[in-house]
Amino acid sequence: MELKNLARYNHIVIQCHDVPDADTICSGFALQCFLRSLGADPVLVYGGSATISRPNLLMLLDLLNIQIVHADTLPPETDLLVTVDCQRGAGNARNFDVPGAVVVIDHHRPEIPEGDNTIIRPHLASCATLVWDLLNKEAYAMNSRVQTALFYGLYMDTNGLSELRHPLDRDLAALPHDAGLIRKLKNAAITTEELDIISETLREREAVGNISLFRAAPCDGNLLGFAGDIAQQVAQIDCCVVYCRQQHGLKLSIRSGVREIMASEIAGFLCRDAGSGGGNVEKAGGFLSFAKIAETSGDAEPEDYLRARAIAYLDNYDLLYAGDNEVDFAAMPLYRKLPSPVGFALSTDIFPAGTKITVRTLEGDIDTVTGEEVYLMVGVLGEAYPILRKRFQDSYRILGEPYGEKVEYVPAILDRLTGERRGIFPFAKTCAAKESKLVRARELEKDVKVFTRWDTDKYFCGGPGDYLAANEDDYADCYVVRRDIFLSTYEAIERQREL
Repeated sequence: MELKNLARYNHIVIQCHDVPDADTICSGFALQCFLRSLGADPVLVYGGSATISRPNLLMLLDLLNIQIVHADTLPPETDLLVTVDCQRGAGNARNFDVPGAVVVIDHHRPEIPEGDNTIIRPHLASCATLVWDLLNKEAYAMNSRVQTALFYGLYMDTNGLSELRHPLDRDLAALPHDAGLIRKLKNAAITTEELDIISETLREREAVGNISLFRAAPCDGNLLGFAGDIAQQVAQIDCCVVYCRQQHGLKLSIRSGVREIMASEIAGFLCRDAGSGGGNVEKAGGFLSFAKIAETSGDAEPEDYLRARAIAYLDNYDLLYAGDNEVDFAAMPLYRKLPSPVGFALSTDIFPAGTKITVRTLEGDIDTVTGEEVYLMVGVLGEAYPILRKRFQDSYRILGEPYGEKVEYVPAILDRLTGERRGIFPFAKTCAAKESKLVRARELEKDVKVFTRWDTDKYFCGGPGDYLAANEDDYADCYVVRRDIFLSTYEAIERQREL
């Protein structure tokens, strides 16, 4: 579905969910501005029993001149309804009677049948991210108001950018915006009543190993982040999970202060099979659906389910440090890298030598420094990682032609000092593995966290079915390979390691 096709309707209504938050308002506003640029005149509305009253939202409407109206019914001539950050009939938005077409744009778990007029991306942390991506695909030249609105929608739906899940979320977080306006909105974030909720939340702590659980009264999800930020300042707390009940599930905010627990990764674990979660190394968030918990665990109380997941997390992982572990790689089966075409780029072609960069992929971010000795590899599914020049020359042969594949997300390289972002494909060439590219590997039977030699502060996770691998001539160069990638790029060979 192309957004520009929506402009052909005569009477368009863009609907935000009941009890609007910044994400739904800002996403709806950005879509409204785009359609107006094409000659349409959509109206922005919301239903429900309460009108907008939060101080930051009232300020948002005033500073960005956003016109949104409360509605009990829609005009009978409405021929297109677009629900933004909600799904028609899903419970958090009034089910308006509309004779025309309906389009759904949302980032929550699907609660309605998906079709041609439905765009739902639950892997994204905000609906603003989805709308921003759709507008980019339309080559829409966004002005400062639209960019600031989309940034703020993401900011508020991720507890101040602490719960970014997807590379697109991290890309939107770098979008130019009116920083002064955002600063004003930050200082109008909570009321005194909400301050009392934070105070009550921190009065009682439940310890599950080195994970601290705090239960809050039902509240706006951003309050959980404020409480978590305070709790994480306590010397005895390694990791904290602050949660509360919302209409359809448990909202979680997670903070971590130790490298063995990345907040983004524990968020994904806690919400696996029953919701979604993500963020960054220190801060993350998630959501556990009541319906999914019931499917998974029957009559278990959601709070008991969360507690059980926290216990399972602590029992579930092995830790592996590159160059400092007792893994017997020599006893593992030997595999050869298949000569499938993959990509590579010289790091100094992308940014000058000595630039501190972040390699951004679907699997996560890797921090390194550009140099003549550092190349960047791009795998068959868009996975990217650094490799030393000698290792590359020993393992790969250059084919020469430009490299570019259709992948969900094109790996990006970011200058950590300036924030400048460059896609890797314009700099990439094609190469293929030599016959000598050998690794030792075995299938994992439980989850493992691997700290690679490239980034000792962050780890990569593998689960049952994935593969733990190390280069045959350097077992300190160990890593995790996702199962589907490993099976499509390696083959087992009958050969014993020469002693």
